[in-house]
Amino acid sequence: MIFRWSIIFTLLVRVSLAQSLSTSNLPILSIDTRGKTIVNEPKIPTKISLFDRGPGALNQISASPTLKIWAGVEFRGSTSQEDFYFLPGLIKKPYGVEIWTDSTGRFSTDTSLVQMPAESDWVLNASYNDQTFMRDVLAHYVGIRMGLLGSRTRYVELVINDVYQGVYILMEKIKKGKNRVPISDLRPTENTGDNLTGGYLMKIDKTTGSPSKNWSSNFGSGLSSKKSIIQVEYPKYDSLSNSQYTYIKNYMDTFEKSLHDDSPSNPKSTYKSMMNLPSFVNYFLLNEAVRNVDGYLLSTYFYKDKDSKGGKLTMGPVWDFNIAFGNADYAEGWKPQGWAFTARETTAGATDAFQVPFWWGKLLTDSSFVSLASKRWKDMRKSFLTADRIHAYIDSTQNVLKEPLARNFTKFPLFGKKLWPNYYVAPSLTEDVIWLKNWISQRLIWLDSQLNQLNVLVLGTEKESPTLNLYPNPSSASVTVLCTLPEDGPVEVELVDLLGQSLYSRQYPGLRKTLFQQSLDLQQFAVGTYRVLLRQQGRVLFQGTCIKQN
Repeated sequence: MIFRWSIIFTLLVRVSLAQSLSTSNLPILSIDTRGKTIVNEPKIPTKISLFDRGPGALNQISASPTLKIWAGVEFRGSTSQEDFYFLPGLIKKPYGVEIWTDSTGRFSTDTSLVQMPAESDWVLNASYNDQTFMRDVLAHYVGIRMGLLGSRTRYVELVINDVYQGVYILMEKIKKGKNRVPISDLRPTENTGDNLTGGYLMKIDKTTGSPSKNWSSNFGSGLSSKKSIIQVEYPKYDSLSNSQYTYIKNYMDTFEKSLHDDSPSNPKSTYKSMMNLPSFVNYFLLNEAVRNVDGYLLSTYFYKDKDSKGGKLTMGPVWDFNIAFGNADYAEGWKPQGWAFTARETTAGATDAFQVPFWWGKLLTDSSFVSLASKRWKDMRKSFLTADRIHAYIDSTQNVLKEPLARNFTKFPLFGKKLWPNYYVAPSLTEDVIWLKNWISQRLIWLDSQLNQLNVLVLGTEKESPTLNLYPNPSSASVTVLCTLPEDGPVEVELVDLLGQSLYSRQYPGLRKTLFQQSLDLQQFAVGTYRVLLRQQGRVLFQGTCIKQN
């Protein structure tokens, strides 16, 4: 009996030590709620102590804090607060933190945390359903190197009211600011001239959380009639004037209408002068590289500065990648093959509450977009976007996290348990990291071949002739193909999808140099965007974009 109690006591001591925290190679963040309970809203006043002696140093919670500040703290996120998200007894929620001048919260103050640029608003990401703790960090690491705005990240260990809470990812909250989204200030009284043109920060996302002025897009996407809701994130709800709201809504309406209706082969199409093309390319490549299940349809940010400062619609900052990199069991998110932007273009996907805007399918018929995407991808694959370099980054990060994650998963024993929406249920951290690395290797190889195919297919649009007509377009039934043939000989008409896959082909023999006019039946094909190719003697003479609608 004594021996048995000795074993039990030893195990209890080990668990207690693993869940307590005295020393860490990570910065330690300690929150004192002063007897209050953290809730979703509003933020409660807390006292925060930071123990951070700098990179490579050990931090002791018994030492004097390197920083002691007032801060408002609340739970944050939408899905990540739902009951279904957590296993019973293993709840680990994310937090929003705003640095205050005092306990009243009347004024915020910019403060540098863990060697990151000074700002007042921060996020503590729990990384609950990503046990590798890599997906958000890695996506931001890659996105920033692509040239997109993204959140800087630092790992910390968190203590609340002297109780160990595990490893968190300290992240910069997306907001307007010189160290975040550096667009121009826009005051409520600035309603004319150049001042009215910027800056604006917008997003496509759920409408939960802080209120924002918003509107529905005029266009649906895929098989669904659902339309994206575009929200104005800055200026804030109570600071955005009616004139400013009208201006930015009209700007977005004009951009979307041109992108939807205008020919992508026309260099003077209005949308081309309104968008920052490289940012759209980089945003597309990042979301596809990581196969972000929520990509394009949620947590999608974009901004516009004043016309005098460039003033074009620019994608970013990037955000929310916890169910990317194969970490989702729906929308085929676990597969290293397949496009993220078309994942919901299925009968089942049409019932989803959120849909990918039509933007991306249409841009992939634009040779300037596809050409730049292909070139950019090849350049990145020769530099930082190789499997070896990404794996090395993962390995070095995991080495730093070895002891902190051992403590984290002692408090939260999640391995071997199904968490929403994990596809792969890893038995250990080692196996989880191996699975992630293998998925990344396969994904990069698949995208290599696909982007090359898209480039070959769509680059021919620059040769598109104004004598090629497709009407009615869009169409729900059939489209008439009309053009003038430059020479005698048989003609082949082919319909291909955006991946370059041939869906239909028909030969018309013995034609002479004359007007060509034939009807192409679309009823058997799904709603979407297609290319019509006309060939003579194996050479593509004309290409055109055809849209099948309901």
